[in-house]
Amino acid sequence: MHQLQTKRWGPVTCWYDASRVPGFNEAYFDPAYWQQRDAVLGQSTGRGVTWFVQGPSGALVLRHYWRGGLIGKILGDCFLYSGLARTRCRREYALLTYLAELGLPVPRPVAARVVRQGLCYRADILLERIAEARDLVSLLRERPLSREEWMAVGALIRQLHEHCVWHSDLNSHNLMLDGSGKFWVIDFDKCDVRAPGKWQQGMLDRLLRSLRKELVCNVPFFWQESDWQDVMAGYQAGR
Repeated sequence: MHQLQTKRWGPVTCWYDASRVPGFNEAYFDPAYWQQRDAVLGQSTGRGVTWFVQGPSGALVLRHYWRGGLIGKILGDCFLYSGLARTRCRREYALLTYLAELGLPVPRPVAARVVRQGLCYRADILLERIAEARDLVSLLRERPLSREEWMAVGALIRQLHEHCVWHSDLNSHNLMLDGSGKFWVIDFDKCDVRAPGKWQQGMLDRLLRSLRKELVCNVPFFWQESDWQDVMAGYQAGR
């Protein structure tokens, strides 16, 4: 059971799941803490560095929040503070907890931190790492997906839509396949639950654009337009 606890030290507020990180320490959000303990399992580089570490109860993902786009080049990791409940890490933590409790295939949140600095704040989040998972792009660089796998992707998106989950950036890097053949969705920053609408088709369109983009950028890349028919078949079957 999720045991949400809160700790505050001056401008720092942390939330954590006591069942996942017993003896919680704010230093968990510092990559150097894990490096000093030889507990770094790996890392990936995108907008910033995401760290994979061995936590007290299993493998974790440590991610710092960074702004994107042009404003990100100016403000970096600084966000306007308008209350703890509205911080990006707290909102993602709450959403992932809700989705995980529904049984949806999303990573469980473990801890989050907000550090206030005047009118701004910086933030981090710790998540459970999905075992033996690889993103769709990494897989498609090596092999094609079967019809059943593409249909599973469509069924997963339909599952999100049935629960009115809007993903702000559903692309081929944010869909993962684990070692047991199960698909997952990651990166729920700036996502939420909303009433059904045009955004549902927009999520599908965004994923299709992503696949077309990766087809141009990667050689080889084992995806073809006809695969999208299988995605949609899985989506429709989930009705």
